[in-house]
Amino acid sequence: GKYIGIDLGTTFSVVAYIDADGKPEIINNQEGDRITASAVLFEDDHTIVGKDAKKESVLNPEHFVGFAKRNMGNNCVRYNIDGRAYRPEEISGIILEKIKRDAETALGEEILGAVITVPAYFTEAQRVATRSAAEIANLPLLGSINEPTAAALAYGISKGGEKKQNVLVYDLG
Repeated sequence: GKYIGIDLGTTFSVVAYIDADGKPEIINNQEGDRITASAVLFEDDHTIVGKDAKKESVLNPEHFVGFAKRNMGNNCVRYNIDGRAYRPEEISGIILEKIKRDAETALGEEILGAVITVPAYFTEAQRVATRSAAEIANLPLLGSINEPTAAALAYGISKGGEKKQNVLVYDLG
């Protein structure tokens, strides 16, 4: 099995793994894209996640949820779809489930666990909601890491070597 890293974004999400050469590689989704829209459309008895959900949202806006990450950890927010109330972490769980499934398909291996990035400003409630989203997706969460820290680590991995260096990461949101 493989372990993955996920940037669960407000607008788009991306997943990567470390290849056999120790290099981080982005995993394309089943649509062949490097990013997946963080959007869910509820249609009859199934859900559509990603760019197809965004496209269909124009025709079916009352069954569409986007930007759920903005409300992670807010217990007062619910998305009411056909008489069912979804919490933000449930929406994020649906997105994570697709990301996991796509990664397993692309890699041909089971995903054993993931690290998910979160904004540095996330509160403890928002971090707990992110863990809940991973549980909903049946995705073992190895941990969460602040996005700027993840960027600094990714920079270090891509540069290689043992030389000590200072890196400034500016998160533009």
